[in-house]
Amino acid sequence: MNKSVHNDIATAQELHEIAEGWLAALDTAVAARDAAQVADLFTKDAYWRDLLAAQWNFHTAKGNAAIGELLTTDGAESGIRNFRLDPRYSGPSWQARAGRNVIEVIFAFDTTVGTGNGVARLEKVDGGGVKAWGFMTSLQELEGYPEFIDDARPERVHGETANENWVDIRTKEEAAETDPEVLIVGAGQCGLMIAARLKAMGVRILMVDRIARMGDNWRHRYHTLQLHNELCTIDFPYTSFPRNWPVYLPKDMYAAWMEFYAEAMSIPVWTSTQFEGAEYDDSTGTWTARLNRDGEARTLRPKHVVLATGGVSGRKHYPDLPGLSSYKGTVAHSADVRPTPEFNGKKVLVVGTSTSGHDIALELLNNGSDVTMIQRSPTNVVNIDQANMVYALYKENRSIDEVDVVSVANDYDAAIRGYQDFGKRVRELEADQLQALEKAGFRTDPGYMGGGHFANYLHRGGGYYINVGATAKIIDGSIKIRQASDIETYGPDGAQLKDGSTLHADAIVLATGYLNQEADVREYFGDAVADKVGQIWGWGEDGEMRGAWRPTGQEGLWLQLGGIPQSRTFSKFLALQIVARLRGLI
Repeated sequence: MNKSVHNDIATAQELHEIAEGWLAALDTAVAARDAAQVADLFTKDAYWRDLLAAQWNFHTAKGNAAIGELLTTDGAESGIRNFRLDPRYSGPSWQARAGRNVIEVIFAFDTTVGTGNGVARLEKVDGGGVKAWGFMTSLQELEGYPEFIDDARPERVHGETANENWVDIRTKEEAAETDPEVLIVGAGQCGLMIAARLKAMGVRILMVDRIARMGDNWRHRYHTLQLHNELCTIDFPYTSFPRNWPVYLPKDMYAAWMEFYAEAMSIPVWTSTQFEGAEYDDSTGTWTARLNRDGEARTLRPKHVVLATGGVSGRKHYPDLPGLSSYKGTVAHSADVRPTPEFNGKKVLVVGTSTSGHDIALELLNNGSDVTMIQRSPTNVVNIDQANMVYALYKENRSIDEVDVVSVANDYDAAIRGYQDFGKRVRELEADQLQALEKAGFRTDPGYMGGGHFANYLHRGGGYYINVGATAKIIDGSIKIRQASDIETYGPDGAQLKDGSTLHADAIVLATGYLNQEADVREYFGDAVADKVGQIWGWGEDGEMRGAWRPTGQEGLWLQLGGIPQSRTFSKFLALQIVARLRGLI
């Protein structure tokens, strides 16, 4: 621990010794429940983000005194101990994190209920030595209830009788003659990931969705849609994509993957099934869930319900636009628009300038439409290559499991600082493009707190466009821009402007996004439950996403949200909480 630390430390062995010394000192101080000694190992402005290791929730402590107090109380009582370098992951290394140069250390530890991983970010201090500025702990495995993967995978598939094969077992699971322990509502990426995690931990599950075929929630979106995340960032739990697949997946290819994944993970799924709501019985700790499967009413009684009805948003949002009901042409949500040659020469107004608005406007233009976008609020615009810089961790030589550990190491303040640095860099790289957009009448937005598109995504679930071609068409005038503030009302022929003129339109496309799960919770579970759950998504006062992946306020109800990387990472934490409750560990 007393080894002098300099920025020019280059050898892996030196960094290894420094990290081991700091972890050993921490282990000794926590075991002795010496809060002052623990505090002295951290900088005064340090943070500790804990994900289920010290308590069954997500929590951040700020400042070394608070960390010392909590590590020697909640931490010690949870049995956090045996801090050690994890040989499965990269060794200690110098990294730039949130504007600070740190030695980043990935470690393992034990608790009373299982094992975990964490990240310590060590800074050199005056006089030599190191202290931690950043510290994260996360529970990763429950003792006695591991994920049955890798070395823990079963040797063979066994049914209840010697004559049952894999198909027989799958058929029985999908019949759901025995109530599932967990009912998962929604068969998109969020539902699939939590289903795979729970199945791998031995939980009896059933996933339901109103779609007719797995992947239809992507197949039925606009024709040219492609994912904006690079392939390296969107692995699903326990498997990777084929090595010859494109960097950016077309929607139908992704839909095919989801169908394959459900089968490969042996996930029991009921498609063409409407979840009609559920009531919770406090005395039995059980839900009574009502479903309609192909016209047949079914009742199930699971212990837990996971709502996975959208990555961040679910049902289509139809705004109340003045006078729109008097419009005589076609009005459609962007999710339902399929541009065809019949749009050739037609005038189309696209209301909304986030990702769907841009993509559908470009698709309409390419099909011969005369397109005008109606901008209702400033929008963050970032080119796709720059957008994916936010996922720089995935380009490093790390396993996906290691990335998932490191990616949750920031607390709110560190995350915001990182996004602000990212946003500033992008604005510098794209200054000419942003200036040209403003000149074309398009209002740009630096993102929440200057944090670019990703901060907007986490703060509000939208408000950005990842540019794959529409921006150039706006700049050259091929796609016209009008501000919603210029519109007095909508009328029979289109949009009536405040200057007395009319924007004529043969069709109006509402690229106005989706409602989030707050609407789903209220409809399916009623006002009392919805009031308990409260706001969903966006950073809460504790610096965590509201309602997502942790207790919601309603016992037995969970929300699995997020884009593909977040869904994968946090599905493990959600699964651990559910299994711990099912198996009596909480």
